[in-house]
Amino acid sequence: MTDTSNNQDITWTDDFLIGIDELDYEHKSLLEDVNILHRELLDKADLEDVKTTLGRLHERLQAHFALEEMVMSSKDYIDFAAHKEEHDSLLGEYTEMMINYEHDQTPDNRRAMENTLRKWLVEHILNTDKKMSYMLGASV
Repeated sequence: MTDTSNNQDITWTDDFLIGIDELDYEHKSLLEDVNILHRELLDKADLEDVKTTLGRLHERLQAHFALEEMVMSSKDYIDFAAHKEEHDSLLGEYTEMMINYEHDQTPDNRRAMENTLRKWLVEHILNTDKKMSYMLGASV
């Protein structure tokens, strides 16, 4: 299983593949962005650099979720509403964490933000996205 603790990067493995090429590519890129954020936070990078990474990751999440929702909608995915609700929930939570971090860069706030993002992304891919791809007939 993939380690999502905050002391190392998340390593991409075939466990993350869901069998939909464009989404697999996006997932890999998102995990790379999360790892960049992880290293910046670990190295106590300049706040402006971290804010830039946070903003880029937010934009990538929005674009990825839009693509994933388009795929689900085009194939009449039966659990579309619940899956989209997970996306909306993460974006809301992530936006709140970004704002909180900008005002309070304490180690506890940093760890909470990073752990939530890393855990959510990994679990979402391995559970919700895998289920979606299986139900849509994708093969890994």
